[in-house]
This record gives sequence, structure tokens and C-alpha cells, in this order.
Amino acid sequence: MKKLLSLLFLLSCVVALQAQPCYPDVTYTAPGIYPDTVTNLPNAAVNQYYTGVITAVVPVDTVLYGMVATIDSIGVKNIAGLPSGFTWAANTTSAYFHGGDSGCVAIMGTPTTGMEGTYPITIYVESHGKLSGMPLTLPDTVKGFKIVILDSTNVGLIDSRQYPFAIKETYPNPASSNLVINVANSDAALINITIFDMLGQSVLSTNEKINAGENLIQLNVANIPEGIYFYTVRKGEQALTQKLIINR
Repeated sequence: MKKLLSLLFLLSCVVALQAQPCYPDVTYTAPGIYPDTVTNLPNAAVNQYYTGVITAVVPVDTVLYGMVATIDSIGVKNIAGLPSGFTWAANTTSAYFHGGDSGCVAIMGTPTTGMEGTYPITIYVESHGKLSGMPLTLPDTVKGFKIVILDSTNVGLIDSRQYPFAIKETYPNPASSNLVINVANSDAALINITIFDMLGQSVLSTNEKINAGENLIQLNVANIPEGIYFYTVRKGEQALTQKLIINR
């Protein structure tokens, strides 16, 4: 019975994780929004499924009107200006993230021919907290992000569009001793791969050189205990995070 309950709990965790549209990038610890509006979201490509992830690290307090205000939570109410057919979802059902915690929002969609161009987006947020012990709710907007949809007929962009920075595949998953991560990129680069446990602690980290196209990177995970993990592949300011299960 104990083993059955443990298995059911593990399966429920897996289902919950698979239902999440994104995972916060735990390598960011300072309060803020990542990537910033200078780095911006990755470009989209016509007829290719697109996912852009924004991670928010929420502070526990801030200065407002010259006084310290505590932050209970910050929520995303809406994202305006998305290309036609694009949607967004947070890693929490309410799209609210608690003070001192991290959350993420994924923007998803498949652009089609005729949608090429630049789409500035506006993120509408709402903050809840207390100022001098009094409850406080403040609406706000985040501007500066944009989604650029590239034209597949532009010969100068074909290579980078064919191999945007992405995790193409991870296998086997669940893994027992060896893991292969297929990372795609438009040119040669140095990346970092870090595996984190559910508490955000690093259990494995390695730097790898990759070439243009798809790269099969092998990792030895034999010394990592069984459980649910997530890993981040980072190239400069860009980061991709996915779930990993170790099971023997």
C-alpha cells in the first residue's frame, strides 16, 4: 500500500508538471523580469511552433511613496498585442506569483504566411500588498517586449530560422544513467547545462561547445538520486528549461 501511494503521488506530480506551460528559470535570483526588454523574446518563424518564456522573480517588498510596502503577490491579468492565434499561460492557474517566489509566463502560437512583422506587446499586471499595514492593490503595465515574426523567404535568415536556439529532444526521459539532450543553434556557441532538484539546488552543471545545427550532448546522471528535476540550457542571456525524471 505504501508503494502504491508513493507511485500515485509521483504520477500526480508528473501530470501536474506536464500540464505546466513553462518553468521559471531558477538561475535568476535577483528580483526582476527575465529576459529584459533589451534581450527581448526570441524571434518567431513562419509555420514553426513558437514558445517564448518570461520569468519573474518577485521581491518581498518595495519602496512606495517613500515607505516600505510588502508584496503579497503580483499577477498577470492580460497580454495585449499578441499576433493572431497566439495565446499565453502562466505556470500557476491564477497567473499570480507570491512575494519572494518566482513564476513564468509562456507565449505560444504558430505564425503563418502573411503574419511577418514586429508585434509590440503590453503585459498588464496587478500587485497586491500592504502599505503601513493597509491592504493595497496597484495595476501596472510592462512595455518594451516584442515578438518578431520572420519571413521564411528571406534567404539571409534561413539558417538561423531553421536552427533557432532550442531543445529539440531529451531522451531517455525518465533516465537512469545516461541522458542525451539534442540542442539546436544557428551558429557555434558555448552553452551551460545545469540540472536542478525541486528545491532549486544544482546537482550537475557542465559547459559544452556546440556547432550550428543540432547537437547531441550526453550527460552521465548515474549519481543523481531518483526523483523529479528540471534542467536549464543557457546560451548567454537566453535560457531554456525543461523537466527531467530520474528513475531506476
